Amino acid sequence: MEIAAVPMLADVSWGWIALLLAAGVIMAVAEIFIPSGGLLTVVSVLSFLGAVVMAFFVGSTAGIITLLAVILLTPLLIYVLMRIWPHTPIAKRIILGGPASRGTAGDLTRREPGALVGRTGVAKTLLRPAGKMTLDGQTIDCVTEGEYVQPGTRVTVLEEHGARVVVRPVPEENEEASPPGDAPRDA
Repeated sequence: MEIAAVPMLADVSWGWIALLLAAGVIMAVAEIFIPSGGLLTVVSVLSFLGAVVMAFFVGSTAGIITLLAVILLTPLLIYVLMRIWPHTPIAKRIILGGPASRGTAGDLTRREPGALVGRTGVAKTLLRPAGKMTLDGQTIDCVTEGEYVQPGTRVTVLEEHGARVVVRPVPEENEEASPPGDAPRDA
């Protein structure tokens, strides 16, 4: 089929080719911001293909140059759009954020190692032997040395290894007077 048989294509200029390439880029960018179910991507791809076909009507060298430009610039366009996409309002609704900033396990890792050792808190739950304690208004997972501790009992932190906090109940004053194992003797 001769070009003269399609009179509209006989007068193809670089302006139309550039317009189709620009439309393809604009549609690809619009797809990132406007959820169209892929319709804008299809229009973008068709614009790129139309530009390549029209360039071949100008001449084989022009067609090859345009084809190579599309082949080389498409991955670059995809890379740039993927860098932009996570910062769009749509992506912010879809992509999960980082960890919460308050009262999470992340707080344990932001503390100085051993910062809790020697400090006293209150058992929030039954420690059997694992449970939760409250220290300075913060709830912390903890473990006893093996004994059960009732909620509301004061506990002291003995060891801290990462997220593992080992506690012991604080002895009451009358228990401190007689050390364990020294039972009162009958006289």
